[in-house]
Amino acid sequence: MRPLIGIPCHAGVGAESDRPIFYNNIAYIRAVEAAGGVPILIPILDDLAGLQTLLPRLDGLLLSGGIDLHPRHYNEEPHPMLGKTNPQLDDLELELVRWVVRENLPTIGICRGMQMLNVALGGSLYQDLEAQYPQSLKHPNWELPRNQIVHRINVQEESRMAAILGKYDLGVNSLHHQAVKEPGSGVIISGRAEDGVAELLEIPDHRFMLAAQCHPEEIWNDEPAWKNLFGAFIEECSQPVVKQLHAMDTVLEVSARTA
Repeated sequence: MRPLIGIPCHAGVGAESDRPIFYNNIAYIRAVEAAGGVPILIPILDDLAGLQTLLPRLDGLLLSGGIDLHPRHYNEEPHPMLGKTNPQLDDLELELVRWVVRENLPTIGICRGMQMLNVALGGSLYQDLEAQYPQSLKHPNWELPRNQIVHRINVQEESRMAAILGKYDLGVNSLHHQAVKEPGSGVIISGRAEDGVAELLEIPDHRFMLAAQCHPEEIWNDEPAWKNLFGAFIEECSQPVVKQLHAMDTVLEVSARTA
């Protein structure tokens, strides 16, 4: 049976109906489906206790891109260049990360999803690269097509990402203005842009917890390395769950108390 992959929704307003909606980009759905998974969107619930009905049915989790995380989750005040935030979305995704850590569920993070994993494990972010990392490349290229390659990243040899991607150097699209600053507990930065900005992340203590700052869901059809990432994720999601409790649980409990 094909594995069931949860993808959290975002909140917005329908362009035609002008009514509140939950949604996410079709590109995530297609990437998971093409790799052999069955995607299911997770709404932003008012009562997160409702997740206890859904989460045991999931075989994997994909944390997608989206709006900024609120910096209170890493004990900082908002920077003037901080973008839009959503406390309910933050709470939902933090709860999802706590779940996948406890249950040792395969997880992949993309853009905001990479940042969320890092923050949930006690790390911090640059709230705006241009303001706080002035030597950086131009990473927020929102005016360009989402599949346009704009810079290259170096992948750390001997990392799990290198083994999956099959490359140590590859091109990426770039659609973000925030990035990992201090890595969280157990977090390894396994790929960086030419300016040193973190582009790939992995947690070796976890069964499968990998993340990319770029948007591989937009370029996997053109770059086989990213197709490999989705394929490896779905393959792991198809395997029996092996629970694994470790020190990350403590980090997540601390993050929950300080949020």
